[in-house]
Formats: sequence, structure tokens, C-alpha cells
Amino acid sequence: MKNKKQSRVKIVLPVLFTFGASLMFFQADAQADSSQSADANTQVVATTDANTQNNNSQDLNVSTSQNSAQAQVYTQSAVAANQNTNDSNANNDGAVSLSDSAVQAAANKPVVETNPGYSTSQYNVTAQPVNAANGGNGAASLNTAGLTAAQKAFLDSIHDGAISTWKQYGVLPSLTAAQAIIESGWGQSSLASQYHNLFGIKGSYNGHSVTLPTREVYGGTSVMINDAFRAYENNSQSVQDHGYFLVANSRYHNLLWKTNYRDVTYLIRADGYATDPSYTTTLNSVIERYGLTAWDREAFDTNTGHVDDLSVRGDQLHVAGWHVASGTNGNMHHFIILLDGNTNQELYRQDISKTYRQDIQNLYSNTGAAGWSGFDISIPYTSAFAGRNITVVSRYTNDASGEQNGGRDMFFTPVSLDANVAALDKMSLDPTTGNININGWHAADNSLGKKYHYIIIFDGSKQTELGRYLVTNVARPDVASSFSGLYNAANSGFSLKLKFNPALAGDQIQVISRYTDDPAGNGNTVDYWFAPKTFNTNAAYLENFKINGDQLHISGWHAADQSVGKKYHYIIVFDKTTGKEISRYRVANKDREDIAKAQVNVYNAGQSGFDINVPLTAGMIGDQIQVISRYTDDPAGNGNTVDYWFAPQTFNQNLANLDQVTVENNQLDLAGWHATDQGINKPYHFIILYDWTTGKEVQRQLVENFARPDVANAFAVYNAEKSGFKVSLPVDSALSGHRLQVISRYSDSANGEGNHIDYWFEPINVTIK
Repeated sequence: MKNKKQSRVKIVLPVLFTFGASLMFFQADAQADSSQSADANTQVVATTDANTQNNNSQDLNVSTSQNSAQAQVYTQSAVAANQNTNDSNANNDGAVSLSDSAVQAAANKPVVETNPGYSTSQYNVTAQPVNAANGGNGAASLNTAGLTAAQKAFLDSIHDGAISTWKQYGVLPSLTAAQAIIESGWGQSSLASQYHNLFGIKGSYNGHSVTLPTREVYGGTSVMINDAFRAYENNSQSVQDHGYFLVANSRYHNLLWKTNYRDVTYLIRADGYATDPSYTTTLNSVIERYGLTAWDREAFDTNTGHVDDLSVRGDQLHVAGWHVASGTNGNMHHFIILLDGNTNQELYRQDISKTYRQDIQNLYSNTGAAGWSGFDISIPYTSAFAGRNITVVSRYTNDASGEQNGGRDMFFTPVSLDANVAALDKMSLDPTTGNININGWHAADNSLGKKYHYIIIFDGSKQTELGRYLVTNVARPDVASSFSGLYNAANSGFSLKLKFNPALAGDQIQVISRYTDDPAGNGNTVDYWFAPKTFNTNAAYLENFKINGDQLHISGWHAADQSVGKKYHYIIVFDKTTGKEISRYRVANKDREDIAKAQVNVYNAGQSGFDINVPLTAGMIGDQIQVISRYTDDPAGNGNTVDYWFAPQTFNQNLANLDQVTVENNQLDLAGWHATDQGINKPYHFIILYDWTTGKEVQRQLVENFARPDVANAFAVYNAEKSGFKVSLPVDSALSGHRLQVISRYSDSANGEGNHIDYWFEPINVTIK
């Protein structure tokens, strides 16, 4: 232990599929280390395996499929390095073993320093319209010359609501917009700017209102009152409520669904909305000045829709949604056409049976055959679709073959049928067997025709494959329920028991789930790379580290993942002050059910206890003494190790008390106790009487200690159990009135000199009669 080399620390960048986790290597001789911190029960050094690394915690359920050609080539070559299956590597408990040659090859490889890019697959089954006629242009379609940026933004904020109120209530968009501009002052009135109430409508909206002062006329007299006004979350909400206000009041029904703005502006004043005789003229002026009829034309010309579902259901491709368009009728053919979203190559077309959609009829009651705008078809899912981006085209046409002839087309945004979704439910070290239990699921649209499912174990630190295992998929109804449109979701589960190899301790272990058309696990593949995990938990606690008589009692627990294959457990007593090992003891581990429950996935947690008494020596007193718990593969306690260094402790307590002091008939009676760690190898106990007044020793007397179990129970100090003393000392009358001091001394000399430890009690005044 004397010539221990200093620990060498090497920082390396993240390796492939580490998701930015920094790694730290500890390279050190397999000896106790002296450069430790002083925090109680704190691990201050980890392991001394050649390949040891620390790892930041990672989310295991991260898709790391690589899209770039370079990354895919790398993946194939790296993973193809070893092709062992579970047939030849299975153990009696069903666990498979890593390839010995692959493990040895990995152990001889350096850490690869790389920082590759990643792509995460998305699961999506819906699509939006691309060329909708009412997609909304806001202020862009109007005459905005001379308007401020704030005024243009105001027009944008009411556009969607104005179009929607026409489709839902039949209120002309140009009227809605003009009224909003006039009555809110372009959204700048206090009621509009703070509460989005653009039309001054009183009352409450969904329970929300604000009370403000307002001027009203009663009996010809104008007075100020406080009244409740509706409060909205945004301007579009206010516009929608304005449309409902006109529908809910029957006097305005004569202006609904009218398409001539001059008719509507006349009727709204005539119906009593405003008393200003010039209200109609003002509305017309605003409509004409800014070209608000552009929104009317937009609302009248409808061509929109939505793909509600484009997904794989079992062996069928399901396509459902709706498409409503002006100028169409129920006699037209309705075709669904599927295109390759990248090349626009047509993959499929079908003249469908229309599906009734009451929800769409409610929204677009004045547009074509809106109620019969639904589509819902299922077609065989084949390799023509798998892995592609699919564009759905909905076409109304008079042509029986589906070519354009009247009617309208609607293109939707492409939906990928290359969804690749997975989760690693469990990747943990069995605390009893040392197996790595791996459970999860993997479903991928592009796994069609790839009937071989491999689980590949990959060393992310060394960038090399360690083994691959053909697995049988199991039912996962929970996945099918959550991802009903994902191919093979219902049968996507996998499970593997992997015998942990000690040579991999500290390396980043990655699981790759692969579907392939090749029995050997290569060929055409779809992979899912899970985030790496390093099995390096090293947990411990020192429950007792105290002197018990002439013994040092050491007990606690130590559980470590990297203790797999290290069957020898040592407790080392180390002098941090001198930097030398004092002693080491091989211990038998004890059952610790409490630790097994607290450290569920840590190897040997249930057998992690230790409890020993070691001889207390003089060399342990006064210095910083440290306990090291070590697992090793070497019977002598060296070799490949995993250590836990507990906080050092100094045994230098020196405690005492005078329980009784009496003077009678020229005799001083003393009783008390003195316990001190430094009393070891000091068998002579003297009580010395010292004259503090004159500065001279009066006398000393050798005493024989007696048992003090109360002191032993209260203090874990050497000789506390037998620390009591009782003595009677003769005193001369000449000492009356002097301050006397009692000293308790343990010495290695029969005369009370030599090496000794003293306890000086407080001086006392004595009166001798």
C-alpha cells in the first residue's frame, strides 16, 4: 500500500448512442486509495476493472434509428461483426450468454470517441388539407394600403372567426369584419384590448364577464352606470359569439345566409342593431374601403377536408376522413387516390361508397352534399405502401375511371408509413442471478415481410456487437390499444435474459431491436436503438464504526452491480493520515432483506451485509481511519475490484467525570470515571492530586478500574466498559483553602510517567478541618 500510484483520470466524449452522456474512466492499481473525501457514508472511489466507466442516467425509451446513408452503413457493419444466436449460448435458467470471443475483442478495443447524429421517428395517422379553398389568407387578401401593422394583425385575428360564422350561422364575413372594426376601433378600445369584447355585448360568456362603467339613457336622461360585459380569451372567440348572438335573436334571422353585403348592412340597421341613421353607410364604406368582400368569396368557395386516420390495422391499410367542396353533388364519383409522397407516383385509386358525416353537415350545411363527404376504406397492406410517405388525394369527378372531369381535388399532407416505435420496459440486473432482464416492445410499419426478430447486444463504449439473439414475439394488447394504427403492434413484445459478463462492467450496453428478412439477422432491416445503460450502481452504508472494548466494530452493507464474478468480499482498515493499509479481513456476506427491497435492481443487494469486530490497535488511535468495502476476484483481495470508501473517522475521544468529591477527617474521597481511546496499551491508571495554588503535585495513587456499564452504554470509547475509579487520598491541613485539581492518567509506565493520556478535572476549593 505504500507505493500506490496516483489515480489516472481520462475524460472521453460521448460515444455512439450515448445521447450526450459524458464518461469517466477510473484507472488505478488494485490497492486501497488514500485520496478521499470526508463526507459520511459517501462513495469516494469506484472500481478498478480495466474497462470501468461511470454513466449518467438515460431514458431507455428513445428511438435512435438512423436515416443517413453513412450511419446506416456503419450500423450494418458494426452489428454484423458477430452473429451468435441463443441456440448455442443458453443457460439452464433460460439466460443467454454473450460471445466469449466478442467480449474479449471488445475488452481489447479502445473507447471510441464520436458524436453522431440521430433521428427520432414520429407516429402520426392524420393529415391536413394542402390546397383548401377556405384555408384563410387573413389580411393578405384585402386592400390594406395605409394600414398599420397593428391593424393588419387585428384583421388576421378575426379572419378565421368571420369565415367560421358564415359556415356555422350564415353571417356574412364582410359584415362581421366591418362591425368589429367600427365598434372596437380596430381592437383598441379598452373593452376590446383587455377583454377581447369587440362588439360591446353585455352579459357573461362561459361564466366570464367584467363590470365596467357605461353610459345609458333612461327617460331621456343620460346617466353612467356599472354593467357586466362579456369577456373572451381571444378575438376569434368574440367573433364566433357575435354570430351566435345574431342567430339567437329572431329579429336578425332575415339577414342570415344572404350573400349581398348591401342587403345585409341595410337589414342589420333596420332590425334595430344600431340607432345611428348613418350606420349602414358607415358599414358599406368600411367594406368597400378595405375590400372585405374578398372574405365573402373565400367563405362561399369551400374545398377542404381532413384525413382522420391513415394507419395499418392488422394486414389492412385504413384510410378515413372527409372532403367537402363547393360545386359538387351527390351524383359525382368520389375517388380516393394514394400517391407516393416523395415521387407522386400513383399507388392506388378506388371509387368509394360515400359515408355520411353529420358533424360535417352541421358545419357546411350550405356547401354541396356536405353530409355525404365522408370516406372510410380498408385495403390490403402490402410492400407497395410499407416504409413510404403516402399522400391521400380525395377527388370528386364525373368520370367513372377517376380522371378529372368537373368536381374538385383535395390533396392532403403526406403521412409516413414508416413509423418505428418501441419502448424498453425493463433493462435491469437481477440482484440474485446476475442476469440482465430485458423486456419491451417494438412495432414498425416497415417490418412487413421481415419475419425474423433479433435482439442485438451492442457495446456502445467500444462500438462493437457482443451477441444477437432470435426472439419470438409475444402479444402486447396494451400496445395495440395505444398504437392501433401501427403494423404488428398487437404482437410486438419481446423478452430476453442475458447472462451478465463481468468483463463488461462499466461499459455502455445498448439493446437494438431488429426486424429483418434474413435468418442470420442481416439483409433488409428496420432497427430501433435504445439508449445505452451502464450497470455501475455502487451503493453502501456504514451502520457501525465504533470502539467496543478492545475491538473495533464495523458493520453495514455494500451492494454493487460490478461485483458480479467477484466472489471475495474484504473489509479493509486504512489509515488515511499515513496513507497505509492497517489490515484486511475476508468476510462472509449476510442476508439483508431490507436492502434487497430498497436497492431492487442492484446485484447482491439481498446478500450485501457485513458485520465484523477487528482488534483495536494503538496505530488506529488519533489518526483518520477509513473503512473500505471491496469485492474482488482475487482470494488475496487484489485483482479486479469494486471498492466503496467510507468517510474516515478519528478515534481520539477522552471523556471523564467526577461523580463524588468529599473531604472528611483529613481524607479526600473521589469517585468517577475516565474513558479514553488513547488508553490502549496504557494499563496503569493513576489519580493525581495537584495543588493548583502552588503549582505542585501533592501525590498520586495507582487505582484499579471497575465496571461502568452506564458509561459503556453512553459512549463508544475504548475502556468505557471498565472506566470507573474510586480512591481515598490523605490530605494535610496545610492544604485547607487551596484550590486542588484532580488528574486522571493512563500510562504505559508503572510510575505514571512514560507515554500517558491525562484528563484534568476542574479545580476545587477544599476546606480541611
